[in-house]
Amino acid sequence: MGAARSAAAGLLGLAVGALGAAAGLPLLALLGGLVGVLGFGELLVHGLELFSSSVGLSGYASSVLVNGLAVAPELVLGYMLGARGVAAGQQWLVELAVLSNMVSAAANLAVLGLVVLSAGRGVVLPRESLEVEAPLLRATVAALGLLAFYAVLEACYAGGSAPRSPVEAAATMLAFYAAYLYLVVARGRGRGRGGISWAAWLAAGLAGLVASAELMSRGVEEAVAGMGLGAAGLLVGLVGTAPEAAVNMLAARRGSTTEAVAGLVAATSAAVLLVFSVLSVALPLPLDKYIAYMLAVLAAGLWLVNRGAETGGVIDEAEALLVTLLAGGALLMLLEV
Repeated sequence: MGAARSAAAGLLGLAVGALGAAAGLPLLALLGGLVGVLGFGELLVHGLELFSSSVGLSGYASSVLVNGLAVAPELVLGYMLGARGVAAGQQWLVELAVLSNMVSAAANLAVLGLVVLSAGRGVVLPRESLEVEAPLLRATVAALGLLAFYAVLEACYAGGSAPRSPVEAAATMLAFYAAYLYLVVARGRGRGRGGISWAAWLAAGLAGLVASAELMSRGVEEAVAGMGLGAAGLLVGLVGTAPEAAVNMLAARRGSTTEAVAGLVAATSAAVLLVFSVLSVALPLPLDKYIAYMLAVLAAGLWLVNRGAETGGVIDEAEALLVTLLAGGALLMLLEV
């Protein structure tokens, strides 16, 4: 989608969402907000691509930056939902925010496995990717495993009540992710063409994204009120990650399997290290048994990906199948919540 079409789609979605909110039609507000989020999210990505070109980033570094920060719509929507829940004293909205984040990360992992399986062979990761991604994956697996263990330990000593996600751990994860992005940009930087036109696109995309996410959060609050929490989290998470998953699946079908896999690894890491961390710092996120289980599943799935990356740089079909089954099973389990 071109930048002009993205802007038009974003403005149209914003108008429709505002009309739905004013008329008391939650589904219309939700759909309009979703179109706005997707449209302005594309503007944000366009701004990042212009930034990459202006500073001369390599193809891999640009892909990591774009895929990593393409979770901005998910981050803004999750914060809007959680903040609305805190303001109204509705804890289920805070839980919905974290559940939808876990769903997005697990869905990215499932799509990663499907991309490798659809290739009919193992996917070889480029050397540039291995040098940067392997340490990131190890740190992400360790952080997820420790958070899951912390949730179980705290619940045992607190009489079974769900503890809050520790702010200190989240801040550490966020600092690590910022250092990772800096390292990717520093290593991949070359001779760019200069210019600051990217700043206007980034500002416009971010402003529209915040407004659209606010409308979408209103619609979500009313539209899913009668649903189970797990089903609502599954719906919101899958809707948020569907465009990104579709883009990577199409890229794989066109022969860019390696780029699609690298993009999905970056998106999954960003969903945990960026989105989950920011939400944990800004909101009182609960670590209940379902969240703890999802954290453990994500740790296991990323460990399998990391194992493939460190043993010859190949993610084979057996590892891809296990990753898909782990993530898919975790998503189906949420229907029982």
